[in-house]
Amino acid sequence: MTKLGHQLTGIGVCGIAYGLGARLGGIPLVAAIGAFLGATAPDWLEIPYWLRGRRLSLIPHRTITHWLPAWVVLLLASTALLAAGKGEALYSALFGFAVGGLTHLAMDIPNPMGVPVVHPFRRTSLNWWKSGEWEWVLVPLTWAFGAALTLTVI
Repeated sequence: MTKLGHQLTGIGVCGIAYGLGARLGGIPLVAAIGAFLGATAPDWLEIPYWLRGRRLSLIPHRTITHWLPAWVVLLLASTALLAAGKGEALYSALFGFAVGGLTHLAMDIPNPMGVPVVHPFRRTSLNWWKSGEWEWVLVPLTWAFGAALTLTVI
């Protein structure tokens, strides 16, 4: 998925995190903000820099920051802490961030470049389409799902 695609799906992910965060007893708006940031996080966590007009990353693209187990652990830990009624604002933000990050990975894994699933430096790909090809379908689907989850708790 392209940068714009991740940003646009991030809008829909806000609704997803809002609805799920409310169900877990968190602060839905904080979860939504965390989700928007998380939707692009796997790319900006690579710490980009520019050298002679070229964009480079301190952490190689689609390695540790795109590693599925790390995002799953963050989601499970934040969910457990929210469910236990601990630190609502912080854990709501972390929960949303994890939802956004996992959505980012879900949008990247169909791409031939794939994402690391088991080992942080070995990628898995579904090889369904090239980056950006199906954004015109995925973005509205994400928005619709996010809207539906938000409306169930308003």
